Amino acid sequence: MTLQFERLSFRFGWPSRIALLATLLILVAAYFPIRWLSATVAKTTSCQVAVLQPEGTLWKGSAQLGFSDIQPGASETCRTPQISSERFAWTTQCSVSNLKCKWIIQYASIARPLELTVHPSAITLASNQIELPASMIEVAGGLMRSLHLRGKLAIRWEDLVWDSSPRGLVEARFLNITSPISPVKPLGSYALTFQLKQALTLDVSTLNGPLLLTANGTVEKGRLSLQGEATAPPESLDSLIGLLSIIGKKDGALYRFKI
Repeated sequence: MTLQFERLSFRFGWPSRIALLATLLILVAAYFPIRWLSATVAKTTSCQVAVLQPEGTLWKGSAQLGFSDIQPGASETCRTPQISSERFAWTTQCSVSNLKCKWIIQYASIARPLELTVHPSAITLASNQIELPASMIEVAGGLMRSLHLRGKLAIRWEDLVWDSSPRGLVEARFLNITSPISPVKPLGSYALTFQLKQALTLDVSTLNGPLLLTANGTVEKGRLSLQGEATAPPESLDSLIGLLSIIGKKDGALYRFKI
């Protein structure tokens, strides 16, 4: 008796390939390690922002952020950040039917958890407020770094929306600012108001104190451009003359500066 076996062929057609690809994409998305984003964040921000000690996935994890000012010249590697944040953690809530995901971010110095919602047509950061050390502004480089400002930085914002018509308001208050360059302590308190439109604009005003500052500018491609003037009342001018000379170039009773 002779036995014959028929070989069955399996054709790996386009439907099977698409199903396999979709499965792989779902698995990658579900277990996307947050460390994979480190290089992308550094490259996108020209090494101004770095993801430090990332743990977990895009959907649940923790990390720190490091900040540096713009590095002159091209470089393949980023240097060690000048300032880093406290560690923060996040979880997510996603809805397939609504095609949106919400990141809930826990941070020690914030009034309540941050809520960042991503939708195909818009990204929204819900209103909130946070306190940070004033030394954070040293990452702006130049004048900001040379002054070595210390104090409290309180930031609050309304809903920030990035869509076809970006909008939102951010107010940063620098309270009881001091500088080792000046014997006058504190120098004062100041408000920075950011308006999110097609371009990000900002205005600086003095809340109180002997050092009087006003300025306006823009933030484009992560780069701050600011110009303004500084002065002091007659009774404080002698004690602040050294600091004013560092801040800007004398023009009558004013000292004009540009960042």
